[in-house]
Amino acid sequence: MSRPGLFSSLRFKFALVLALFSGLLMVLVVLSLEQNIRRSLLRENLDKGLGIARAIAFNAEDPLLTGDDLYLFSAARNALKAPGILYARILDREDTIRAADEVRLVGTRPNRTGGKILTDRKDFRAIRRQQGQKSWYELQVPVWTVADPPVRIGSIHLGLSSEPIRREIMVMRRQLTTLALGALLAGGLAAYLLAGFAVRPVLGLVEAVRQIGRGNLDQHVETRRRDEIGILTAAINDMAGSLREKEFIKSTFERYMSKPLSDVLLDQESIELGGEEKTVTILFADIRRFTPLAEKLEPGAILELLNAFFSSMIEVVAQNGGMVDKLMGDAIMALFGAPVSLGNDPLRAVQCALDMQRTIVDFNEAQKARGLPPLQMGIGINTGQVIAGNIGSTSRMEYTVIGDNVNIAARLQGLAGAGEILISEATWHEVEREVEAEALPPMQLKGKQQPVAIYRVTGLRLDL
Repeated sequence: MSRPGLFSSLRFKFALVLALFSGLLMVLVVLSLEQNIRRSLLRENLDKGLGIARAIAFNAEDPLLTGDDLYLFSAARNALKAPGILYARILDREDTIRAADEVRLVGTRPNRTGGKILTDRKDFRAIRRQQGQKSWYELQVPVWTVADPPVRIGSIHLGLSSEPIRREIMVMRRQLTTLALGALLAGGLAAYLLAGFAVRPVLGLVEAVRQIGRGNLDQHVETRRRDEIGILTAAINDMAGSLREKEFIKSTFERYMSKPLSDVLLDQESIELGGEEKTVTILFADIRRFTPLAEKLEPGAILELLNAFFSSMIEVVAQNGGMVDKLMGDAIMALFGAPVSLGNDPLRAVQCALDMQRTIVDFNEAQKARGLPPLQMGIGINTGQVIAGNIGSTSRMEYTVIGDNVNIAARLQGLAGAGEILISEATWHEVEREVEAEALPPMQLKGKQQPVAIYRVTGLRLDL
């Protein structure tokens, strides 16, 4: 598959999403600013109009009481000289127009319909009025006498144009829109360049995955990034390493387990990689008094001795259908029933232990011929529920079993003397028809509150 086109590339999509998000954010900011500025301009215009109306009201007390209509008309017309004033009307206590900028309105009552009250206080009222497409604001300020208590003798009505506010809003909107578009273009370009930097390593990863798909597992993509791309790169490197390990394991499976077991594992298509609960028989075998022996030998001789010992024991485990779980110093742990069960797991484990004890006799004969001291081994076996699965990380993992039943098998091995095979009661119940064993006094195992029944295996029944 070739490189994606511009509009289908991750780089373009990343830049587009960021640009759309930035655009939406800017629209919300512009709308919020517009509302705040609109409220601020309205408050400013109302304050200016309120100052004019209160000045007229302050000077209109005597003319209203004395009937000086000439002064009232002069005050109304002078009010129109202020910017944004549409009309000025002076009403008496019966709300009849006494003076106005239009003489024809004198003696009439003002139209009180079609308005939305914005502020309604004792000293003034602000109303938004609309007629068709035209809208304006009206201020109503009462005229009071200076008597105590004051008496309302009329009111001042001023019409304020909304056009100045609209013009200011339009200018502000054009400025903010220009600024937002400029920022959007700059942000989109920056996002496109940033996306190019972010996705550039993906092309290298694609080529590495293609090589892995072709069977070339010697792939390792260098990266110093710690972001998601770096994590993906590390995961691909881990995958390549894991595949290499699996190829190695596939070629060496039969060196560590029986041919039937390896065939089952290699043919199994749905082996669970996580943990699962299984009934497994666990065998622990340990060389007795190995530490004093190791102190007498050179390091090279110790390694040679252990390698020869483990080679013999691993072969015995494989012959009995078991799997070597791990080698621990001078001890070996084997599983029967995991990862898969071949049937009769407890019996095969006991048979394996007997074969191991017989094999070590032959092993010691060879050691004696070379002038080396003999080895003796104690074995413990237990059967029960464990958690079986892969433990580790993506770059290094191993299949093993954990649980209390594993600990019991290890404790039995610790109690077993040289040449002894100790099994638990759970294992004994599974093999008592085929195995000869003698019951030992119950023993207190570490981590157990009650003594545990233990059996020493002496051999297989002759009538099998």
